[in-house]
Amino acid sequence: MEVQKKAQELADAIMNSAEYQKMIEAREKVQNHQAARVMLRDFQNKQLELHKQQMEGQPITQEQEEQLQQLFGVISINPYIRELFEAEFAFSGLMLEVNDVLANVLDLKDEDEELEGEISKLEIPEKKILIPGQDN
Repeated sequence: MEVQKKAQELADAIMNSAEYQKMIEAREKVQNHQAARVMLRDFQNKQLELHKQQMEGQPITQEQEEQLQQLFGVISINPYIRELFEAEFAFSGLMLEVNDVLANVLDLKDEDEELEGEISKLEIPEKKILIPGQDN
C-alpha cells in the first residue's frame, strides 16, 4: 500500500506542477474559443485518420504527410492552439523526465538505450578520413 500512496503523492506533485497547470489552462482557452476548438478538432481527426490508415497497413502518401504538415502550420498560427502545443510539449518533457528517473532507479533501461548512451560517449574525430576517388 505504501507504493500506491507514493504514486498518489507523485500524481499530486505532477498536477501541481507549472507544466501541468499551463497545459490545463491552455486547454481551457482552446475550449473557450470556437474557432480554435474547431481547428484543433479537425487537425486531430486528420491525425487519427492517418494513424488508422497506418495501423491497417496502408502506407501514408507524401501528399497526405504534406497536407497534415500544412494543416499543422495553419492551426499553429492560432495563438490559443500554439500555446496549447507548447504547454503539451513542456508537460511531455516533464513526464519523460519522471519516467527516466523511475527507469534509472529501477534499472529498467532497454539495452538499445544503453547502447545509444555508449555511442553518444564516443569521440568523433575532427579530421575526415580521405577516401580515394571521393571529394573530401
